[in-house]
Amino acid sequence: MHRSAQLRLGARDQGVALVVTLLFTGIVLMIIVMTSATLVTGARSGGADERRAYQALLAAESGLNTVMVRVNRRLSTTPYTGSTQAALQAWLAGLNTDPDAALFPATLTFTPKSGDVFTVESRGAASGAVKVALQDFRLTPVFLSGGMRLRAALTSLPRINANGSSKITGTSGRGQITTLATGLTAALGSAGVTATVKDASGLRTGDYVQVPSTTGPRFRVTGINGTQVNLTSVPGTLATALVATAGTGVDLLLNAAAQTTTSVTDPLTQRVSNATDFTVGETVTVGGFKAKVTALSSSGSAPDGLVLDWLAGQPASIPEGTEITRDLSAMRSASTIEVKDAQNALDSFGMDGSNDCQLVDKKLVNCEGEGDPLLTNGSSLEADRFFTQQLLGLSDEQLNDLVPISYPDASGNFPPMVNALRRIRAQDFDAMLKNGTSSGVLIVDGDINSNVNGNTTFDGFIYFRGNQGGKFNGNLTVNGAVAVRGGPIEGITTDDVVTDITGNLTVNFNAVKLRQMLMTTRGGLHLSDTQGTWRQR
Repeated sequence: MHRSAQLRLGARDQGVALVVTLLFTGIVLMIIVMTSATLVTGARSGGADERRAYQALLAAESGLNTVMVRVNRRLSTTPYTGSTQAALQAWLAGLNTDPDAALFPATLTFTPKSGDVFTVESRGAASGAVKVALQDFRLTPVFLSGGMRLRAALTSLPRINANGSSKITGTSGRGQITTLATGLTAALGSAGVTATVKDASGLRTGDYVQVPSTTGPRFRVTGINGTQVNLTSVPGTLATALVATAGTGVDLLLNAAAQTTTSVTDPLTQRVSNATDFTVGETVTVGGFKAKVTALSSSGSAPDGLVLDWLAGQPASIPEGTEITRDLSAMRSASTIEVKDAQNALDSFGMDGSNDCQLVDKKLVNCEGEGDPLLTNGSSLEADRFFTQQLLGLSDEQLNDLVPISYPDASGNFPPMVNALRRIRAQDFDAMLKNGTSSGVLIVDGDINSNVNGNTTFDGFIYFRGNQGGKFNGNLTVNGAVAVRGGPIEGITTDDVVTDITGNLTVNFNAVKLRQMLMTTRGGLHLSDTQGTWRQR
């Protein structure tokens, strides 16, 4: 073939090859573009799904975040007092009728697991996507510390005017706390026994008891499991074998020596049961001798002993289980105590059968508890701040956090107060108690401004953090104790300078029963989530 023809043919082939190459490249590019478009479309679709799922999960989580608000609001209007799974189920059902439920971002389902634990299932939705988040919650009741710090049936920072028909009596020392539910046998020389009692709610490990009441040997409580109480006999008190039948009384010694001291010094550091009951500066009696508490001692994180300064003589030794009695009286005031001048008033204000006042020229004077130095701790402001601490072992701030104010319902009523710990405004005092029977510990913020003139009974302790303003003019019976702070306190003002009990106030003080009440009184429930239980479904 001619060379020129060959050159033309090669050029044509090269052109065809170039065209083919370009076409192939275009097809590849088209495939890439189409694939990329498909991937982008899928990514957009997948991203939208992920966003919807994420939004649904956020809604579910937000629903869980409303549980505290919803449950606490119901607790304030309808307190939960049950202890079984069925009771909790019935109470939780009321949350489904929450009028604001439609405003919450998720649908909640409440399922009890026990009498105080429940699971919340929160179902959140967003554009068709649904996510479910779950969390367990626990309701825990609030209790006071249980110390028996009250030193009078009526304690008042302001002066006390008792020129009426009021009557205050009581017992300040040991007393029957429970009875045996079954018989109890303790052989001579035996160290430990287990007693089944009718009710162990007023006992604590470390307490000292006497079985039978008053006359029997003494034991130290070493463990409590329901109504089963483990007892260790106090050396030297189980002189003969003990055989006690069901129904036998069990006495509680509120405070006792927790160790034997063979050589008594002055001053003396003595380990005792329930050391937090005591206040520095008060007078106690040990083995028939009086001493002043100058400090609380501790061998660990909490006080377990007293530093005693003997006032006049001292015992040769203090065996374990020796009762330590505190100086309790009918009335105590940081100021004066004025009582009526009739001779029949001699039995109106006494503790343990002995009147607190002396009769001089047919007038009761020199009342024990008048000008109590423990209530005048420095300046009046310091005394005010110390008052709550002395009564309950808490600062005002701690008490406020522990016991939020309870308010009446829309009809102005409160739920019944039965063995409850509650704090109210002074203006709600009548609605809370009047013409009824209530029990527990009641803290009243502010001044009482209406007469308590109905037939009202309260079993427990009433603490006025303002003043009662002379409003005890009716038939008010308190089986326990009353304290009046007077003021001032932050957020609470008062212009009263006297605690006036010229009416028919009756206070029946029983130290053991009051201590049991302070230990077992149940306050509002505290709601908490259980860590580690959040999950998805």
